[in-house]
Amino acid sequence: MKTIICLCHDVTDGDIRRAVELGYRHPETIKRFTASLMGPCQGKACRESVLDAISRHAGVPRELLQVPTARPPAYPIPMGLLAGGAAVDDG
Repeated sequence: MKTIICLCHDVTDGDIRRAVELGYRHPETIKRFTASLMGPCQGKACRESVLDAISRHAGVPRELLQVPTARPPAYPIPMGLLAGGAAVDDG
């Protein structure tokens, strides 16, 4: 059975486990390896689940895991585009 941890990028518990098995132990490196926490929600919907999975698979107490840095887009993005609609030309 697949357990999806990050809905935005379909990252599963197994993906997190594989990342840990490959030697990734820090949430920031697992974020980059799996793309979890990098979807439209920017980790708001999955942050706790991802960190819990890392803790469980890496054997690291949850309170010792640092929350990865949230990086906003380099330039403003129209909300309609994030919702799947067409971009609006403001010009």
